Amino acid sequence: MLAAPRRKRDRATKEEPSDPQVLAALESPTLALLRRLAVRSLESLGVREPDKFVEAEMLTKFNSLAAGIPSGEGSEAKLREAITAALEQLDE
Repeated sequence: MLAAPRRKRDRATKEEPSDPQVLAALESPTLALLRRLAVRSLESLGVREPDKFVEAEMLTKFNSLAAGIPSGEGSEAKLREAITAALEQLDE
């Protein structure tokens, strides 16, 4: 009983996903890479029709990767590098 996992109601709630409009500010090469990463990620999870979930997955991946990149000059280039690295990890 002491080693039992915590109940779901005791866990902290997830943050609400950020506004999808944040993706509109990205350059088209970054968006294309992010879309590729989202589709590949969904396919690796066995999602049969990934198109239904691509935008939400793009936002999830963006939030995850962008959190580790300091804002400022060159941040979008660093984001593209992070997306490319994530794509390479999916290939392994």
